[in-house]
Amino acid sequence: MSSAEFEVELTETAERVYRKVYEDVQACLDVGNDSNAKVKLFNMVDEAVTRIIPHDPLNPNKSLSGHLSNIFRIKKGRTRICYVASSKHRKVVILYISESPRKAGEVHDPYEIFTQMVLSGTFDKTFANLGIKLPDRKT
Repeated sequence: MSSAEFEVELTETAERVYRKVYEDVQACLDVGNDSNAKVKLFNMVDEAVTRIIPHDPLNPNKSLSGHLSNIFRIKKGRTRICYVASSKHRKVVILYISESPRKAGEVHDPYEIFTQMVLSGTFDKTFANLGIKLPDRKT
């Protein structure tokens, strides 16, 4: 990793999904199925986490709005990866990885799920550790 890049960590939530995607791809590769969609999914997630996000994590084009205004996201295919970053600490923390299709307003919309996690305080410790302002929880 070059000095211009940021260190990357995953929350337990994100790590659980990353591990599942990795295990799924390993199962495909173990039987010689390297063209399975799970391989493509893992490659997209891995590239985002290890190369794209750490290279330019604070890009304003990747920032969310409203309650999530201190959070960034990257979209690759159906995958959504939400994260916070600190230029002071040179660190990125991946908060959430979703491979669910986005259907705005539906109960399984990844942004709805993620917003509820943020507003419930799931990631408050991560925000505090990086010195990032907590999201506004006023309705």
